[in-house]
Amino acid sequence: MVKQWLGLFLILSSPVWALTELKVSLDKNPLLLGETAVLELVADDQVAQQPDFSVLDQHFIVQGPSMGQQMQIINGQASRTTSWRLLLKAKQSGTFTIPSFEIEGVSSSSIEVEVIKGSAQTQTTNDPQLFLQSSLDSTQLYVQQLAYLDVKIFFQGDLQRGSLSEPKVDGLSIEQLGKDKEGSELVNGERYRTFSRKYRIIPERSGTFVLPGSTLSGEMLDRNSGRYDYFAQTKAVSATANDLTIEVAAKPDNFPGDWLIADLVSLNEEWSPATEQLTQGEPVTRTITLTALDVAEHQLPDLPLNAPDGVKLYKEQPQAKQAERNGTLVSQKVFSMAVVANKTGELVLPEVKLPWWNKKTNSVHYATLPEKRLTVEVNPELPQQGSAAVVVPATQGLTTAAAEHNPWQWNYTSSVLAVLWLCSVLALVWFRPKRAGVTKAMVHNSGSARANPKKLQLTCHNNDAGATRQWLMLWAQQQFGRTPASLTELALWCKDQNFTEQLQLLNQQLYQKNQQSWQGKMLWICWSKLSLEKTSDKSALPELYPE
Repeated sequence: MVKQWLGLFLILSSPVWALTELKVSLDKNPLLLGETAVLELVADDQVAQQPDFSVLDQHFIVQGPSMGQQMQIINGQASRTTSWRLLLKAKQSGTFTIPSFEIEGVSSSSIEVEVIKGSAQTQTTNDPQLFLQSSLDSTQLYVQQLAYLDVKIFFQGDLQRGSLSEPKVDGLSIEQLGKDKEGSELVNGERYRTFSRKYRIIPERSGTFVLPGSTLSGEMLDRNSGRYDYFAQTKAVSATANDLTIEVAAKPDNFPGDWLIADLVSLNEEWSPATEQLTQGEPVTRTITLTALDVAEHQLPDLPLNAPDGVKLYKEQPQAKQAERNGTLVSQKVFSMAVVANKTGELVLPEVKLPWWNKKTNSVHYATLPEKRLTVEVNPELPQQGSAAVVVPATQGLTTAAAEHNPWQWNYTSSVLAVLWLCSVLALVWFRPKRAGVTKAMVHNSGSARANPKKLQLTCHNNDAGATRQWLMLWAQQQFGRTPASLTELALWCKDQNFTEQLQLLNQQLYQKNQQSWQGKMLWICWSKLSLEKTSDKSALPELYPE
C-alpha cells in the first residue's frame, strides 16, 4: 500500500509538458531592400513537427531553417524549448505580412514587415564586424566576352560557419573559378580577415543586366554573451554585397567569321616526325594548338583547315581544355591530323588564319600560321603512274596471233582443260564428307574468337604487320560471313579507296624481299572510318556442294 501511494506521489509531482505557446520575432523591422533579417520561431516544448515555412517564398528569399532544442532547470523547475531560425531577404520594397505559424493546434502571431529602398551597404555601419564587396573587372562588355566577378567577405572575430549564395541572372553564364582564397586587408585603419571567391561571367545576349549581390549567412562567436570565451555563445549574422549593373553590346557588324573575343589568341604547330621532307604515301602527324586568354573552352572555334590537291588529311576529334593561371582563364584546343601526300614534288600547305576581337584595343586581330612548304620524295614501294603502261614485244604479238589461227593447238588446249576440270570434280565428290567436317570445325572455331578493335589499334600502333593481317582476316570472316583469300580480295569487298591503299602497303610489307619500316597508324585511321553493313550468312557465296 505504501508503494502505491509513493508511485502516485511521484506521478503527481513530476512535471507535465505540453505545447502552449509559439513566439515569433524578427531582428530587423523595417528592412532595407537587399538586407537580410533573422526570423526566429520558439515553441515552449520539445516537438518534432516542423511548421510550414513555404508561405514566405512569395515575398522573401528564404535560407534555412536551422532547428535547435534546449532544456533548462532553474530552482527545480524544468523547461524545454524548440526553436527555428530562418534568414529572410525581401524580393522587392513594400509592406508585407509574415503570417502566423501553427503547431499542434497552437498558433503564433503575424508580423507586418516594411521593406525600404536603399543600399544594403548601410548595414555595415550597424555591424562593422562583417561586410561584403562585389567587383567586376569591366561593366561594359560584348556578347560572349568573359568578365571576372570577385566577391570578398570582410570580417573581424570568429566566423564559425557561413554560406554564400551563388549569383544567378537569366542571360548570364556564371561559373566559379578555382577555390576560395583567404587573406587579410586594412580597411579604414582596421585589420580584417578576408575570404575571396572568383567567378567567370559570360553574357549570352546583349542588353542591360543587374547582378544582385551575394548574401552571406552564418554564425559568429558572441564574446559578450559569456564571461569566458569557453562559455561564449554564437549569434546569427548575415551581410549582402552591392549590386552591379552590366551593359552588354552586340557583336560588331564588320567582324569576319565566327565571333571570338579574347585578350590574346595564338596558333602553334608541331610535326611528328619533325621534318621538311615527306615520303609519298607515308603519313606524318601535324598538331595545331589554339590558345586563348579570357576565353572558356567551349567558346573556342574550329579551324578552317583545307588540303591542296594531292594531299589527304585524316583529322582526329579536337580536344579542348581550360585552366586558371594567376587569375586568368587560359583555354586551349588541340587539332591533330595525319597528313598523307600522294604526289611527289613540292607541297604547299595554305596559311591558317583565324580572326578574333581584341577587347583591349577594340579592333579585329588575326592569329595566323604561315604557309608550309614541304618536299615529297618518291616512294619506291608504291606503283608510279609512269610504270602503269606495259609494252608487249612485236615477236610475242606475232606468235600470239599465229597461235590464234592454229586450230590444232586450240583443240588440244581445250581438251586438256576439260580433263583437268573433270578430275577436280571427281576429287571434290570423293573428299566431300571430310571437307565438310573441316569446314564446320573452322566455322565453329571462328565463332569463339571475336575481332576486338582495340587489338587492331594496338597492332597498328606497334607496326606489327603479321598480327594486323591476322586480325583483319578474323574481322572479315565476322563481317562478311567468309574469309577472303587475300588482302586484295578484302579490299574489293570493302570498296574504299583509302583503305585499299593501306592494304596494298601492308601486302608489300608482308611479301617483299627487303623489309622496310611499315607505319600502321594510317591503316587504323582508314579502318575506323569504314562504313559497312554486316553481311548475313545468306549473302555469302553458297558452298559448291551443299549437303
